[in-house]
Amino acid sequence: MALLLVLAQPPRALADPLVEQETRAAQARTVEKVSGKNVAVAILDRGIDWRHPDFRNADGSTRIAYIFDLSDNMGARAAGNPYGFGTLYTRAQIDAALNGGPPLATRDAVGHGTATAGNCCGNGRASGGRYTGVAPDSTLIIVKFTSDGAVAHDGQAAETAFFDATRFPQAVDFAVDKARELGMPLVMLANFGSVNGRADGSDAIAKKIDAVVGPGKPGLVFITGAGDDGGGDNHAFGTVAAGQNLALQFRKGQTGSVTLSLWYGASDRFAVSVSSPGASYGPYAAPANNSYDAQTTADFRYGQNGSVYYDNTWRLIYLTVNGPVGNYTLNLSGTQIGNAAGAGQFEAYLTPTYYSLKNANRFLSHVQAGKTIWPGAAARYNIVPNSYVFRTGWTGLNGGNYSVTTEGAVGDLWAGSSIGPTWDGRVGIDVSAPGERTITTYAPDSEWGTYRGNMVADGGGLYGMASAVSAAAPVTTGIVALMLQKNPGLDAAAIKTALQRSARADAFTGSVPNPRFGYGKVDALAALAAIPRVAVPASVTNCLFDWAEMHYEDLFRPRGAPTAGFAPYTYRYYAGSGNYLAVSADDNHIWLLGPGSGNQLLDVGAVTDYQGLAGCSSVGQR
Repeated sequence: MALLLVLAQPPRALADPLVEQETRAAQARTVEKVSGKNVAVAILDRGIDWRHPDFRNADGSTRIAYIFDLSDNMGARAAGNPYGFGTLYTRAQIDAALNGGPPLATRDAVGHGTATAGNCCGNGRASGGRYTGVAPDSTLIIVKFTSDGAVAHDGQAAETAFFDATRFPQAVDFAVDKARELGMPLVMLANFGSVNGRADGSDAIAKKIDAVVGPGKPGLVFITGAGDDGGGDNHAFGTVAAGQNLALQFRKGQTGSVTLSLWYGASDRFAVSVSSPGASYGPYAAPANNSYDAQTTADFRYGQNGSVYYDNTWRLIYLTVNGPVGNYTLNLSGTQIGNAAGAGQFEAYLTPTYYSLKNANRFLSHVQAGKTIWPGAAARYNIVPNSYVFRTGWTGLNGGNYSVTTEGAVGDLWAGSSIGPTWDGRVGIDVSAPGERTITTYAPDSEWGTYRGNMVADGGGLYGMASAVSAAAPVTTGIVALMLQKNPGLDAAAIKTALQRSARADAFTGSVPNPRFGYGKVDALAALAAIPRVAVPASVTNCLFDWAEMHYEDLFRPRGAPTAGFAPYTYRYYAGSGNYLAVSADDNHIWLLGPGSGNQLLDVGAVTDYQGLAGCSSVGQR
């Protein structure tokens, strides 16, 4: 085992002050002496502006270990890419590009991914430390997993929207493999997802998450925000009786298309007919097992699978409507209804919907509040944050004063937050974090970079506003990175429990846990206090300190200010116990490369916690 000893750095400036105030993250960093150092953060989002100063070290080198761009298959067959798709960029390639070498083809055309990374992990370098993320010394692994599409502007090419859920398993495996190579614990964030399916843990994305993180899998944590699909009439629930009809009414309030997905039990069979503003269609009989019915009309595309959906025990009906704006009806007829509890029941969703547009796409009948978290967030071992309001006004880079006061009072849940429970009755939300609105990194060449009113006046065009669950999720991710620095041996279940038990309740959360705020508002200081440091065997500490005090007495028994001008260095020696130990200068924490840690550095406490523990009889050779 190896040991790394590091010396104190000057205190870092605060991150977004309101985020720090709400989460007590700055206090946590100070008290626990953590910053995300030696922790990998994998962000699955829309890419990153790899040139942004906040993702570079003081010497200008990159903080990004890898970028895996799934929007570009030019590097699908390149050496070092075993996945057969996407393009992989290494730290060396990024540094070369930053120093005038060949530019990288990858970008964040939207701006969302860069904002996500800043909320979690930005180091504030472009603002003199004014705006930093929660874990400013963490190491980034970026997966460009999706894009909403971006328009052409200011010499920047347009980007086509893309999303391929089938590549999620490989994206996660990539992050885990690279963190293992780095010898770091890993927290992953999937900052995407919309309500469109069965939120009970049976979705393929949820299953992959639960296969990778969970009890007995130390140093691996996954974050999935609840989603931005709350506040609208986009969820319907009902029961169809045998031989009876049920009319599920909805409004298409916008041009373009809207999709209705309806799930019902494997023991049931529904026949379907559809009414649009100008015509009626059907009925379409329920298809038999191992068959599929598909219909295309001037107003919609319809499909129903006669077999249960491949990753759960429910049947699926979908209806994609591209007809005129107006009211529609999906008529369900119970041709076969089982006898078990819940027979004849269905859950239905409309997408897209917008909480702020009450006359947009929405159900007109059988509306049920709740159950709006996206399917990937319904995994069992992930951590699901929601978003609450903590800022309503700012001054833009264009000099304008802006405010948003219609999305919830300060302290209350953001109006668009998806809420639980899950379909199988779990709360669905773990904690809530400040997400409406944060100040974070902006990619100036992205589409978001054209929104000068959203950029903050003192950010030099490199910082702006982020909002919704998409901002709350990376704040939570940063807190988890701090927790993993303190104890990288903890598994996702332990981290989840610590966050839940340390969350705070107030007048807005009400009694907790509940499907809106979960267990309360996240508290970084309390969460870190709730987890133990790594226990170090006395034989190891005794050997270490006997050796270190003999050779570097001032390091352990300071006289005046012995650390002034102390340059980074490393020494190794073979101890009588067969352990390799190393000393390096960085901050005043002790790090141990311990057995069973997966070659991860374990933060075991401050130097002062172990003073005077000398006493090993055999310290070996330098």
